[in-house]
Amino acid sequence: MLANHEAVARVVKAVARASLLLLATVAAAGEEPNPVRPAAVKLLADPKACVALAEEAGRAILARDPKGKDPCVYSGDAGVALLHVGLYGATRKREWLAAARQALERAVAEMGEEPGLYTGRAGVGQACLDAYRASGEAAFLAMARACAKGLDGPQATDVISGAAGIGIFRLNLHAATGGKEDLDAARRTGEWLAKRAIGVEGTVCWRVGADETSRIYTGFSHGAAGVGYFLLGLGNATGEAYYKDLAQEAGRFVARNATPEGEDGWLWYRTVPPQKDEEIRIQWCHGPPGNGLFFAALVRAGKEAYRPALDRCLATTRRLGRTARAGGCQCHGVAGNAELLLEAYRLTKDKALLDEARLWATALLVPRGEGFAVDTEYDSSYMLGLAGIGHFLLRLGDPEGTPLPLMVADGPREGGGK
Repeated sequence: MLANHEAVARVVKAVARASLLLLATVAAAGEEPNPVRPAAVKLLADPKACVALAEEAGRAILARDPKGKDPCVYSGDAGVALLHVGLYGATRKREWLAAARQALERAVAEMGEEPGLYTGRAGVGQACLDAYRASGEAAFLAMARACAKGLDGPQATDVISGAAGIGIFRLNLHAATGGKEDLDAARRTGEWLAKRAIGVEGTVCWRVGADETSRIYTGFSHGAAGVGYFLLGLGNATGEAYYKDLAQEAGRFVARNATPEGEDGWLWYRTVPPQKDEEIRIQWCHGPPGNGLFFAALVRAGKEAYRPALDRCLATTRRLGRTARAGGCQCHGVAGNAELLLEAYRLTKDKALLDEARLWATALLVPRGEGFAVDTEYDSSYMLGLAGIGHFLLRLGDPEGTPLPLMVADGPREGGGK
């Protein structure tokens, strides 16, 4: 475990280095990354305009080669389908459901044995399940069920390609159908993770891979925050305190390995212990925006002890998250970082968070005539491109009614309790 004074010293150096790089980028470009466009804020305060902009993103994707470069959520057809399904839910236009069907049929036909939520079968299945929940069409549920086969025996622990992401999909199948077999499968995933948990002074963490040389990560995509998030969902669904306690131990691990940013914020290295010359990152996959989603879920589950951790993630994200890296994508850009603002708004009803998310989202637009349009200079994918940006715009217009994809959904619970 990294001692706190050592971490502070390393963070100061890393932030200074990152700041110099950012200043050099700004000087070269003549403006900061992801510039705010005040004239666009009023447009983004209109829910109908947000839907229209999201439809622009969807049509830009369809105007290209409609076939994704692979079947998966992260960079392919299943991720594009998440936007199409969201557009169908927002507009009830059959064209979007038809587009989702085409993308998902391709994804199911071409997916291999890779099980991951972002990289394989679980993610394709999750997109099919979202289409079922939006449309009620049994064919989509049948496709999701086909994807659910062969998910036991993961080779990693994480949300992206491993057990935690598979578990989220299994919980969501249970939420959609009430099927006992799905909750049993989610329990098997939880048991698999529990056996691989590494206890450290009242906290737990996981190696990302199956071997003893694999790294230990803190963040949502590959680390304890993402694994803990799934285990919290499993505990909520089953009512079993064991999984809730394990999730809280993961939360303590993430919090213990934070280092100060300013007077009220937190930053993280990706791994524990940090690798040589490892950079501090402020993004969904590694850092406060993603870890904040885990702490928000703990607070929502009644674990108020984690509210200060959420507040610290928010403080750093609000200060640095808009300009941490150029670009608007979900994985490491404006859209992904601003998802924390929307989730915190849903939790606290603090309108300032929603207003700030709108301000950030102006960086996703470009001037067109007397108004604004979506910046289409991205690929079509969900995590790196237009599909994820479009879906974020849908959520910006209706943060209460449009859930964040690939997270644990509300649904049937066993044993009650929170």
